[in-house]
Amino acid sequence: MAPILTPEQHLVMALTERLISGLSIIGILFIILTYSFSSAFSKPINRLVFYASWGNLGLCIVALISMDGPDAGEDSPLCQFQGFMAQLFLGVDAYWAFCMAINIYLVFFRSYNTKQLRGLDHKYVIVCYGFALIPSIIYLFIETEDRGKIYGGAILWCWVSNEWSFLRIAVLYVFMWIAVLIAIYIYIMAGRDVWRKRHALKGFLNPFNEDPFAKHVTMTTSVTIRSESRKPSMPNLRVREVDESHVDPNYDAYSVNIEIGQLDQRREMPRRPSRPAVFNIPSLTRSAALSEENADAFLYARVAFLFFIALLITWVPSSVNRAYALAHPETIDFPLNFTSAVVFSSQGLLNCAVYMATSQSACRKLWAKLLRRDYVSPKESFTPYPVGRDEDRSGRQRLDSDATSITNLTAR
Repeated sequence: MAPILTPEQHLVMALTERLISGLSIIGILFIILTYSFSSAFSKPINRLVFYASWGNLGLCIVALISMDGPDAGEDSPLCQFQGFMAQLFLGVDAYWAFCMAINIYLVFFRSYNTKQLRGLDHKYVIVCYGFALIPSIIYLFIETEDRGKIYGGAILWCWVSNEWSFLRIAVLYVFMWIAVLIAIYIYIMAGRDVWRKRHALKGFLNPFNEDPFAKHVTMTTSVTIRSESRKPSMPNLRVREVDESHVDPNYDAYSVNIEIGQLDQRREMPRRPSRPAVFNIPSLTRSAALSEENADAFLYARVAFLFFIALLITWVPSSVNRAYALAHPETIDFPLNFTSAVVFSSQGLLNCAVYMATSQSACRKLWAKLLRRDYVSPKESFTPYPVGRDEDRSGRQRLDSDATSITNLTAR
């Protein structure tokens, strides 16, 4: 006989699942609505979190149905629907974390930028949701006399029934943990790379520092000036040539050093003599590695890592519970099942926390707008020297950085 919960445990589990999944739905709707309708939120580092949120929404629907599915019986449409949704969306976060890890590999070791990563999005959507959709549909049509239907009661909700429990491991947990282990390996390699560049990437690992690169943007521009000699317009004017021996060899008549930023900072920066353009070669330092597109790629890597941490919080307790159930099929460990119910229901809430941590300025602006206050961001209130700009979706110009240095304008 399959193990069952006591009525008190049944009630506690149902209430907990519905309460936390309700909060998760609020977080998911916040992600979907702000990303869809606000240019401040719709940036590359939030894109895959947005795609994963649809899977979180489906899992929250499963949690809202809770134990009403098993109580209705495995032959009921409600139980079959709940089982289909659970199989479809349970592993989606793991697959998206794997895709994010692939992007991290491409960013750190293949020098991909955000435009190249965006071209992979449609492939990721097909793989993440299509890979889970195939078994979810097949399970609806399989039934045997000995085991019955695949979808049936699974303590927390309707999913793969206890009689078919080996399918939970073979079709979901094995692939999920393979993806997680590969992602861990990629993150270890990327972490070593970040550690080697820890001085150049200072602040990168702080999740509450939304953009650690905003104050350190450097642009190098080369300007060529063409000139031609001409006779003086006044015929009686004599032009005296200057002996080059009296000219400072370090003096460059066409060298311009323009520095834009805070006044005290500009006074402290000494002027350096110009150097040939051949020496202006980018290196893996903060200023060179963090070009306009590469900075977004590095920030994207941090978001992916935070998303992966949220995934581990969800799947480690669940995997422990599954291992215990295999070892002790005749008993139910209520604390483990309760923990699994909590973490599964909170996936959307955890992902929303990651989303908000990487969109702090946008969240503050939205909150101030809701309170009908005039909001001035730290970047916009800083200085009368705005130079770096980028266009958002509406075509308006927005400040992209609060300080920009333009150096080495060399004439040839």
